[in-house]
Amino acid sequence: MMATTTSNSLPWIRGRVIGRGSYGSVFLAFDRASGQIFAVKSVDLSSHSDQMDSLSKEIRILSSLDHSPYIVKYLGHDSDGLHLNLHLELLPGGTVTDAAARPCLSKFSDEETVRSHTRCLVLALRHLHRRGIVHCDVKGRNVIVGQDPSTAKLVDFGSAMRMGSVNRPRGSPLWMAPEAIRGEYQGPESDVWSLGCTVIEMVTGRPAWEDEGAETLRRIGFSDELPESPVGMSAQGLDFLEKCLRRDRKERWSCHQLSQHPFLASETVTESSPRCVLDWVNSEFDEGLESEDDDDRTELKKEMESPTVAELRAFSTSSRVGELCHGGGRTVYWELEEDWMVVRQPRTAAPATGAAGVKLNKGKAGGKEPFTSNLNQINHLLFVL
Repeated sequence: MMATTTSNSLPWIRGRVIGRGSYGSVFLAFDRASGQIFAVKSVDLSSHSDQMDSLSKEIRILSSLDHSPYIVKYLGHDSDGLHLNLHLELLPGGTVTDAAARPCLSKFSDEETVRSHTRCLVLALRHLHRRGIVHCDVKGRNVIVGQDPSTAKLVDFGSAMRMGSVNRPRGSPLWMAPEAIRGEYQGPESDVWSLGCTVIEMVTGRPAWEDEGAETLRRIGFSDELPESPVGMSAQGLDFLEKCLRRDRKERWSCHQLSQHPFLASETVTESSPRCVLDWVNSEFDEGLESEDDDDRTELKKEMESPTVAELRAFSTSSRVGELCHGGGRTVYWELEEDWMVVRQPRTAAPATGAAGVKLNKGKAGGKEPFTSNLNQINHLLFVL
C-alpha cells in the first residue's frame, strides 16, 4: 500500500535532479535511517493525467515482478501529498547510448561488450515476456550499464503494458517495429525488433534509422526496407540481427530462442548492484553471481489478437503518422536531450543523428521520391498505401 506523508515526515531526503523526461524527474534520495542512497522518480500530483498514468503504470508493473538481475530493482513508492514517488535502485553507470557515442572514453565499442549487453537485454525481455509484459520502449537510453561494464539493466517501464492490451502505438519511433508504426499490433515480437535496432545503436553509436521525420516513419512502417547492417560486425552478430529484424513479426525469433543463439550462448553475466553511492565511489561492492530464473515453467505462448477493423479505422494511417510526428500541437524532436531521461549527462554533445555511416537500404522502395514532413502531403500517400 502506498504511504502518504508530508515532505518533512518522509523517511528519506530528496537530493539533486539526476535526470528529466517528459514523464517526470529523477532525483537522488537519502534514507534517513539506513543511509542508503537510491533514485526517486517523481511526478507532481497536479500534473497532466498522462504523466500520472505513466508513473502509476510503471509502479504497478515493477512491483509485480519478481527479481531479475537484468531489470532495475523496485524499492517501493510513496506520496508526500504533492508528488507520486517511485523508489528505484541507483544505477550510476550511464546508458549504453552514452557509452557507444564516446568510444574514446571507454571500451564499449568492441563486440564482446556489445555481446554482453545484448545478452543482458535479451534475458531482461525474456523475463518480462514470460510474465505477460511488453516493454514497448526498448532503446539504448533505456539500458543502463552496470557496475561491471560488461553488464546492463533495462529501465523505464512507463510505456510498458500487459499482453493483450489494445493501445495506440507507444515508444520511440526510430526503434518501433513496423506493425507498431502501423498501429496494428504491439507485443513481444515488437520488443524483439526494437532489440535489433538497439544492438545496431550499440555497435554504431547512432540509431538504426536516420531521423527524417515522417519519411522515416513511412520507410519503417510501409516499405520493405531494413536498417543497414553494421560494418565490421561478426557473422554471428549479423545473423542475430537478421533473426530480430524480420519485417513479418511471426518470423522473428523469440527472446527464449535468441538467448540460445551462438552470438550469446557462450556468454555468462554477473552483476552486483551498489547499495549506495559511497559503495560505487570506493568500488566496494559485494561480489555475487546472479543468474536468470531458469526454472521449469513453460514459456508463455499466448497468441495476441489484432485490434478489430473498427478500432483500426478509428485510428487511421494518416492520424497514426501525425500522432507520431506531432504531439500537443508542436513538432516532436525525438533526439533532443530534454525528451529523454538521462542518468548521467555526457561531457560532450552526442553526434547528431543522420550522420554518415548509418544509411538505409533502399529495398523495393528505393525508387520513390523523398517526401516532405508536411502532413497534408504525406497523408495522401499513406492513404493510397
